[in-house]
Amino acid sequence: MTSTHAYHLKVQAQGRVVVPGDVRADLGVQEGDELILLKEAHGYRLTSKHQLIDELQGSLVKTGVAAGRDLTQELLDDRRAEAARKGW
Repeated sequence: MTSTHAYHLKVQAQGRVVVPGDVRADLGVQEGDELILLKEAHGYRLTSKHQLIDELQGSLVKTGVAAGRDLTQELLDDRRAEAARKGW
């Protein structure tokens, strides 16, 4: 069971919002890092780039899409083939 905690944040000058320290720690971010605000069906979700990558990689594993495949190499092969077709 996941626990839910609500944070009440105040929008300051120029749209700035202070992210509480424990949230920054959970996200693994430090001053200067970028966060991603995702619009979802029932609201918004704040996450870090690292957590989003982990989540997406996990979903590929769960669905079996990445099973036995080197997706990075496939992408590189596709890009090289496209460049060759275009004469680059």
